[in-house]
Amino acid sequence: MTRTLSVVLFLVIQFNIYAQNSYTIKGHVIDAKTSDPIPYASVYIEGTTTGTLSDINGVFNIPYDGDINTCVIIASFMGYTKKQVKLNKNNITRDITIKLKESAQELDEVVIKSKKWENPAWPILRSVQDNKNINDKTKLKSYQYESYTKTDIWVGNVNENFKQKKVVKDILDSFDNFEQITDETGQPIIPIFSAETHSNLYFIKNPNAETEEILKSRIRSLGPDDDEMVSQIVGSSFVDFNLYRNSFLFLNKSFISPITSEWRNFYDYTLQPKKVEINGISCHEIDFEPRRVEDLAFYGTIYIADSVNNFALVKIDATLGKGANINFVDSVHIDQEYSPILQNETYSWLPQKQNFTLSVGKIADKWAKVKIHIKVSNKNFIVDKPKPRKFYEQPVIVDTDAYVNSNAEYWNEHRPEKLSIKEEQVFSMIDSAEDTPRVKLIAGVGDMIISGHKKIGKIELGPIPFLYANNSVESSRFQLGFRTNNEFSNKIALSGFAAYGTKDKEWKYGGSFRYITNREKWSIIGVSYYNDLRRVSVNQANFNSRPLFIAALRWGDMRYPYMEKNASLWYETDITRGLNVIGKFSKRILDPLFPYKQEGDFTDGNPSYDRLNGSELYFKLTYGLGHKYVATRGHKRKLIAQDNTPRFTIDYTLGLPDFLGSNYGYQQIRVGIDQKLAIGKFGTSAYVLSGGIIPTKAPFPMLAMPFGNNVPVLYNKFAFNLMNLGEFVGDKWASLQLMHRFEGNILNRIPLIKKLGWRTVGICNIMYGELSPQNSNQAVHPQLLPGEVYDPSREAKPLQSDLPYVEVGTGVENIFKVMRVYTIWRTTYHTVDSRNFGVYVAFGLSF
Repeated sequence: MTRTLSVVLFLVIQFNIYAQNSYTIKGHVIDAKTSDPIPYASVYIEGTTTGTLSDINGVFNIPYDGDINTCVIIASFMGYTKKQVKLNKNNITRDITIKLKESAQELDEVVIKSKKWENPAWPILRSVQDNKNINDKTKLKSYQYESYTKTDIWVGNVNENFKQKKVVKDILDSFDNFEQITDETGQPIIPIFSAETHSNLYFIKNPNAETEEILKSRIRSLGPDDDEMVSQIVGSSFVDFNLYRNSFLFLNKSFISPITSEWRNFYDYTLQPKKVEINGISCHEIDFEPRRVEDLAFYGTIYIADSVNNFALVKIDATLGKGANINFVDSVHIDQEYSPILQNETYSWLPQKQNFTLSVGKIADKWAKVKIHIKVSNKNFIVDKPKPRKFYEQPVIVDTDAYVNSNAEYWNEHRPEKLSIKEEQVFSMIDSAEDTPRVKLIAGVGDMIISGHKKIGKIELGPIPFLYANNSVESSRFQLGFRTNNEFSNKIALSGFAAYGTKDKEWKYGGSFRYITNREKWSIIGVSYYNDLRRVSVNQANFNSRPLFIAALRWGDMRYPYMEKNASLWYETDITRGLNVIGKFSKRILDPLFPYKQEGDFTDGNPSYDRLNGSELYFKLTYGLGHKYVATRGHKRKLIAQDNTPRFTIDYTLGLPDFLGSNYGYQQIRVGIDQKLAIGKFGTSAYVLSGGIIPTKAPFPMLAMPFGNNVPVLYNKFAFNLMNLGEFVGDKWASLQLMHRFEGNILNRIPLIKKLGWRTVGICNIMYGELSPQNSNQAVHPQLLPGEVYDPSREAKPLQSDLPYVEVGTGVENIFKVMRVYTIWRTTYHTVDSRNFGVYVAFGLSF
């Protein structure tokens, strides 16, 4: 879902849409008889989720961007009759007084028996907590149900300025033959994405595993072209928020549930005096609001079943608080209904309906708002009839013909209700707009940014980050590569590249072939060969799937570069859910470009360049149940969601001496764990803990070098930013890289800063290491640049076993929504040439 929203943001920015005039509706709510202010009255705009509560003095303020002539506000409060006020250009400029009359309906008598007052909602909320083990669906041994999901994304605020934009004019012209589409307020909209998905969702306990089987998916989009990936993220599982958890992750942020076990710390509650019926179930109606406006918490109403149904959550209608510090997001609305399923003489509660609406509008005052609406309907519930554990090995399973060959009869049969003529024509409208030249251009640019490749039918050129680099060996390096996609083959993936350096005047090249033997288990056989420039650096296994990091290794001063010819054969598969294994055999020939002698000192002081000829076996295990991957059109897997559970990795490398001409042998073991932790109101932490050992003698290029940052000013979150690449070396190491985001909890307390939406972060990077005597007896000098003489200070040195390398820092994120500034201090290993303090910047869209 985060990836989909990033695409939406890109489209909005590229369209550069201008919104309508903005207003602030101001006024106060009073008692019609006494003229006393009515605090905490509900005031909202009719037909929308935009609204607020009056303050202690009855005053309210509501921002509004729409047509004021069609705006009606409604005020209500318990014990009073609702009042409607129609707005116009005359009364919008002054405070509006809304007088509420007492309702003629009598309320039930309330008897307070305790001398010490207690909020009457609290006993009900305690009962909700006491019955979580009964009512929370994840406490069931298993469940499954059939699901239909309808996802729509559209652009609103279609004013005259907006219509004059060239790309918008092209789109509107393409709509001439269609009936106009409007939103719930009657304003015209432009659809940019529409999808419907039919799926089956399955859950099994111990360990908890959820699998969504996508049966059919119908997608139309003005954005990037990757139906295979999109079909995996528009199913119901990506908006299936479990409110029985204390918090749930969305947009990489931790939102606080209204029924959290710490409910008194985060919410205030108001119990309505009379019970209501929801689908025939008697419920307590409880209104709630955040205690602190800056928390990622909600306003709204929950409907809790009475004691007959064990105080289960039956329905929730919630809107994210306006004070929540989330970029670009104007509003979030969640509406869920649960259905009781009889099982062993008790009821289990499963989601029957889910509506989710998100408005993307906080980009610029004059830009358009984009709305995302996801509607889910579930049926055919089955409880405690699990499938074999093997079935749950993948979080998402896509049928081979899921996004082809679907017809009208199929969708008419599986939709919970028939689409209107306007809803049905949206698919054709998007097809028509997609064919316009300017839309194709914008979609193509967005696709290149997100995928890193330029798609040309079955072939894609890239990756874009590798097109150019500049370093001390090649000076300017130019590279062109390609890969095939799923239009070329659903089983076979080919890729290759060629590069040239203007300084060394050497061609580099390589290619790979991958064959997918089993897509559900992600079983792949691959072969590759490359002849390319490399540099000695640590633990590339930790980021070998991150193109930006590999591209960064081609920049700057290469202290220890080498040319490598590498032929590899590998196999990858998922053994079970969350557990992936890779096995690889490589034949490597390394020609150091730095003075290097594997044994002892240089003869008579003359530099040597020993060639290394090796044969290696490599094995890697990765285990992470909370990490969700989807397959892309390029036959790669991409991480698109994760919960708070950690991911573990362990890999082992064995160099085989005297095998196929090998002149070295060694062993290396590396372990790692990474995790994102939501710490409630204190923010979120992300850490990477890793370590390794080379217990045997090993050639210098196989030793470990911490990943430093040779790119000035630009921050790299996986690097030691004040350390040079090639500054330290070792055969035993352990490191911790930690970043804590306070999510505005510090700066939100400062009135003037709070308006800027800045967020503070804390940084701590620690590296322990040492180099054993068996690996220190190698003659190694860094590569000399033209005009340089040998400088011992540029040599890689071992860390002291009792003194770690430490960087600490702080920073501010969310400057102008996209900019981050970090200040870093190096607290150990100060030298004449070391960088002991630095200011770094980073850029990127984040919520």
